[in-house]
Amino acid sequence: MVFYICFLIAFIPLLFIFPTKVINKKHLPKKGKVILACNHQSNCDAVIIPYKLIKRRFRFMAKASLFNTKFKSWFLRQLGGYPVTQNSSDLTAIKTTMQHLKKERAVCVFPEGTRLVSSEKNELKNGVAMIALRTKSPIVPAYFLKPTKPFTKNILVLGEAFNLSEMEQFKDKKIDKELLNEASKVISEKMFDCRDNYYINLHKQKAKYKK
Repeated sequence: MVFYICFLIAFIPLLFIFPTKVINKKHLPKKGKVILACNHQSNCDAVIIPYKLIKRRFRFMAKASLFNTKFKSWFLRQLGGYPVTQNSSDLTAIKTTMQHLKKERAVCVFPEGTRLVSSEKNELKNGVAMIALRTKSPIVPAYFLKPTKPFTKNILVLGEAFNLSEMEQFKDKKIDKELLNEASKVISEKMFDCRDNYYINLHKQKAKYKK
C-alpha cells in the first residue's frame, strides 16, 4: 500500500526531475520472475528504474547503512528494498533475492556491486550469476548511457531477456567458481550490448536521414 501511495504522490514530480527515455521497454516481461541487471553510475538509478518501469514492482538491494533507523528501515522495505552489506558475501541478502524470485517477483540488481562511473566493462560480482542459475530466472540486461542526474535527459536501454540455465555452456552444469566467472562475463557482455546496439542503430538512423 505504501508503495502505491508514494508512487501516486511522486510520479508527476519525478517526470520533471528525472526526464528519462526507456529504449526497448517491451523486453521486460509483464509477469513472472525476472532479474533486471543494470550498470550503476549514480544513486539516481534506483529512483528512476521503479518509476519508469512501473508495470513491474521491483524488489532491490540497498546498502545496509540506509536502514539505520526504524522508520527508514520500514519505509525502504515498504518500497521493496532490503539491506545488503557491501564488499562482502551477504548470504541473507542473497537468500532474500532468491525468495523474491521463487515468488515470481521482479528483482533489480546492480551486478557491479557498487557505483562505477566508467565506459569500460567492469568486472561483475558473481552473486547475480549464481542467483540466476540456482533459480533458473531470466535476466533482462539494462544500461544507463551516462550517469543519471536530476533535470537532465537520461536514457535507459533494455536488452532481450536471456536465461543462463538454458544456455548450452551452463545447462545442467555444476555451479562452481569457474562456471560463475563465465556466466558473469555473459551478463556483462549482454549489458554492454545494450549500449553498443543503441549507438549502432542511432548511427544507422543518421545515415538513413542523410540519404
